[in-house]
Amino acid sequence: MKPGQLIASSAVFFFLWATMAVTLATRGAVGSRTVVFALSLISLAGSVEFLRAMQQESPRWRRGIPFVAVCAALVLWTGVVAWAVPYYLADPAFLMMFLLPPAAALLLSSFPDGCRDGVRMPIIVVAVLGMVSLFLAFNAFFVPPPVPAPGVMEFVGPLYALLLMPLVGLLLILAGVACR
Repeated sequence: MKPGQLIASSAVFFFLWATMAVTLATRGAVGSRTVVFALSLISLAGSVEFLRAMQQESPRWRRGIPFVAVCAALVLWTGVVAWAVPYYLADPAFLMMFLLPPAAALLLSSFPDGCRDGVRMPIIVVAVLGMVSLFLAFNAFFVPPPVPAPGVMEFVGPLYALLLMPLVGLLLILAGVACR
C-alpha cells in the first residue's frame, strides 16, 4: 500500500481550510463549490485507488466502499445538484460533516492484518469522531430548536469543521504512512 492513496483520500477533510485559502488567494474568484468539487474528486480518485490496492492485501477491503460512495455522492452533489438547486438546499458541507467520519472509520478498518496494530489508535479516534458526527446529524435534522436561539450546531458545527474534520484527514495520512 502506498501512502499517496490515503493522502489523496483525505483531501476532502480539509475542505474548509482549502476553501478559505483559495478564496483569499483568488479574492473570491473561485467559489467554495468549485473547491469542494475538486477536493471531492481528488478524494474519490484516491479512495478508489486505495480500494484497488486493498483487494490484493486485505479480505476486509469492502469496508472502504462506503467512503467511496460518500466521495462519489459529493462529486455528483457538488458537480451537478448544487448548480441546479439553490445553495441553501444543496449545501454539501452537511453531507461531508455527517457522513465522512463514520465512512473513514470503516475505511481504516479495511487495512490488512499486518498493519492493524499500527493503526488501532487512529481507528478508535476516527470512530469516536464518527459517533460525534452522527450525534450532530441527529441534532441538526431531527431535533428542532425550542426557541429561535443559537443551538448546538451554531457552536459545535464550526469547531467540528475547522478542527475535527482535519484531524480525521491527518489520521488517514498517518495511517497510510504507518502502513507502507
